[in-house]
Amino acid sequence: MTDYSRAGEAPVEIIDNYSFDTIPSRANNLEVQWVYPEFQSLCPLSERHDQGTLTIRYAPRGKLLESKSVREYLRLWRNKKIWQEYVTDEIASALYAAIEPHWLTVEISWTPRGGIYATTTSRRGTQ
Repeated sequence: MTDYSRAGEAPVEIIDNYSFDTIPSRANNLEVQWVYPEFQSLCPLSERHDQGTLTIRYAPRGKLLESKSVREYLRLWRNKKIWQEYVTDEIASALYAAIEPHWLTVEISWTPRGGIYATTTSRRGTQ
């Protein structure tokens, strides 16, 4: 059984300096939603995979994210050790910085572990 008494000391890994591909947005009142049902990262202590369905919602200002670029970025998290709450916030920060939309939300509905269903949500901007 994993000892979580020192969880605060567990090192976490992030993805630095990823460059997203973008395209110009020509719509004025567009809302984009993508669902990625195969998201994975690693628990920093047990090193077991956390899996979930990740949803991205945003209202573009001048740029749209290119989907293949985002999919490749999300795949990079598969073997990164990071807490569920942290990875949700890291992804939201990276996407928001890349396109500076009016608002953006990243939500991950995690596959249950230990009988607990978890959903983590991170928001940027005002909806």
